[in-house]
Amino acid sequence: MYSKFMTEWLKKYDAGEAQETEIRGKVIPKPIMQILKNRGFDSAEKIEDFFAPTLDKLHDPFLIPDMEKAVGRLVRAARNNEPVLIHGDYDTDGITATALLFNRLKGLGVNPHYFIPNRFEEGYGLSRNGIDHAARNGCRLVVAVDCGVTAEDEITYARTKGIEVIVCDHHLPQEKIPAAYAVLDPKLPASRYPFPELAGVGVAFKLVQALYLSLNRPVEEIWEDLDLVALGSVVDVVPLVDENRCLVKYGIKKIKTSQKASFQALLEETKLQKDLFSYHLGFILGPRINACGRLREARDAMELFLTEDNKTAVEIVRRLTADNQSRQEIEERIREQARELIERDKLHKRRVIVAGHESWHEGVIGIVASRISEEYHRPAILLTGKDKTAKGSGRSIAGFDIADALNACRNLLVKFGGHKMAAGLEIDRGKISEFRDKINEYADRQAVEIFQKKKYYDIKLDLKDINDEVVRFLNFFEPTGTGNPVPVFLGENFEIVGTPRVVAGKHLKFSVRQDGLAMPAIAFHQAEQILKMAPGKARLDCLYSVNEDSYAGKKKVELKIKDMEEAKH
Repeated sequence: MYSKFMTEWLKKYDAGEAQETEIRGKVIPKPIMQILKNRGFDSAEKIEDFFAPTLDKLHDPFLIPDMEKAVGRLVRAARNNEPVLIHGDYDTDGITATALLFNRLKGLGVNPHYFIPNRFEEGYGLSRNGIDHAARNGCRLVVAVDCGVTAEDEITYARTKGIEVIVCDHHLPQEKIPAAYAVLDPKLPASRYPFPELAGVGVAFKLVQALYLSLNRPVEEIWEDLDLVALGSVVDVVPLVDENRCLVKYGIKKIKTSQKASFQALLEETKLQKDLFSYHLGFILGPRINACGRLREARDAMELFLTEDNKTAVEIVRRLTADNQSRQEIEERIREQARELIERDKLHKRRVIVAGHESWHEGVIGIVASRISEEYHRPAILLTGKDKTAKGSGRSIAGFDIADALNACRNLLVKFGGHKMAAGLEIDRGKISEFRDKINEYADRQAVEIFQKKKYYDIKLDLKDINDEVVRFLNFFEPTGTGNPVPVFLGENFEIVGTPRVVAGKHLKFSVRQDGLAMPAIAFHQAEQILKMAPGKARLDCLYSVNEDSYAGKKKVELKIKDMEEAKH
C-alpha cells in the first residue's frame, strides 16, 4: 500500500447517471454534469446560479434580528458625527471586518475609532480593555465585530460606563444572549436569515448593506469592499456555498483589480497578479495577515487595510511576510514536539487528542492543532501556559462539533468559545487531565464512523475523458473550499511512466499513463512514496484533482494526486 494510513475511499454522492447537457447554448460535458447532479444542482436554474451567481440575489440584511435597531443607532451616530469604537479581533476575519466597517462608517459621517485586542494581553473577543479604550476616547457606542455574542460580562461592564454595544458576530451563541443594544448574528435562534454561515466580515458587510439601503445610498458603492469580504471569509474557512460563494467569487475579482494600496502591495509581494483562486487567499495572503497577531499585536495588519499610501503598504506587507516566516519556523518546531508527545503517550488512541506544553507559543498552537487534526483524523486541542491557567486552541473533523463538545465540559473551563470546526478555551492547569477524560467521554457517545479516516471523490474519471472543455468547466467550480470542495476523481490502473523524482525535498513528480495516454502528476508531501514506484511495472489507483497552470504563456494540465495505493487489478 502507498498510503501512510489506511484510508477508506468513498464516493461522496450518487444521484444517478447524468448526460451531457446544453444550457443557454453552452454544452456542459457529461463528467461535469455528473458532478453537478451529484452535488444537488439538478436543474438549469440551479446550475446557472452556481456557475454565475449575481449580487442582486443577495439576501435581505433586515432578516437578521435587531438589524433595524442597529441601523437606526448608527444613523443617529452619523448625523451627530458621534465617535464610535469598532472592537474587532486579531485574526483575518476580525481585521477585515473592522477595516470594512471603519472605512464605511467614516464615509457616512461617523467619527470611528478601532480597537484590536492583543492575543497575549486581552485574549479573544470583546474585552474590558476595549471598553475602557472606548470610554477614554469619548465613545458612547461600541460595535463588536467578529466577537461579542458570548460576551455577557463585558457588555454588562460597558453599561456601567454608559456605553451601548452593538454586537455584529457570526459565532454560535450560548443559551443566554447578552443584553446588548442590538445583537446581529445569523445564528441566533430567532433569526429568519436564510443563510447562517456568514463569516464575521460577512455580517459586517450585511450591516453596511442595510445602512446604505436605509440611507438610499447606491449599494453598488459597497461592492468595492468585497475584496475584504472574500479574504476574511476564505481565511475563516466558512462554507463557500450560497451567499458566501457569491461574495467570495466577486471579491476575488475585486482583489485582482483592486486600487487599494493594501491589496496592490500584497499581490506585488506574493507575485499573484495574474491567477488568483481561493487557495491563494487561504494559504498565501491570509497567513500574512494572521501572522503579526499570532506573534505580537495585530496593529500592522489593521493599518495595512486603512492606509491609502502605497509606500506605507509595501513596508507593512514586508514586515508581515517576515512575521509569517517566523511563524512557520515556530509552527514546525511545535508540530514535531506535539507529535512526539502524542506518540509517546498514545494520545491518538483516544477520540480527541488533548496535548500541551508550557513552552508552546500561544499564537501558533491553533495552526498546529489543525495539522495534528488532519494527520491523525482526530479533533485536536493543544494547550500552553506557565500560569495557573492554560490557554488552548482546538480544531475538529467533519461531523464532530467541537464548540458543543466544549460546552459539555463547561464546568471545567474558565472560558471558551468558537464554532463547529474551531474553538478556543482557557482552563485551570490542574483540571487538564479531567478535561481530557470528559471531552473523550463526550466523543465516545458519537458515531464511530466520524473518527474513521475517509477520503471522498466525486466520480471515476479516465485520462481519455480529461479534455479542454472538461478542464474549462472545472475552473468554474471556483471559489472552492469548505462546502464546495475541488472536484476529486478516482483513477484506476494508472501505469507509472518516466522517472519519478522528488522536488523541494518533500513532493513527488511523475507521470501516469492509461490506454496509451500519458499525463504529468504531482503528489504533494508524499516524497517517501518514490521507494515504492517502479516505472513501467507499478500500477496505481489514486484520488486526484485536475490542475491547470499557466507558464510562459502556455497552459499545462497536471494531476494533483491526493492519495494512492497499489492497483487492485
